[in-house]
Amino acid sequence: MDIRALQDDELMAQARDWRQRALRGEKNARGFAHELECEVRRRFPKNDRPLTLPPVRLLGTVSQPIQRRWKPW
Repeated sequence: MDIRALQDDELMAQARDWRQRALRGEKNARGFAHELECEVRRRFPKNDRPLTLPPVRLLGTVSQPIQRRWKPW
């Protein structure tokens, strides 16, 4: 089966069916379900904006924990 040739509705149905088969324990279903789900994610991204990463701080600017000068035993 050519995954890229499937229509959108058919792709979604196949992905759902194969994932259900994989969850029921069918041996070879997991890999095929993964391929179908990858194609679904490729066609329908969650959003169009790129993922923004938090700002990076240099190690010198990160506050260090207070060092204890005595052992609490």
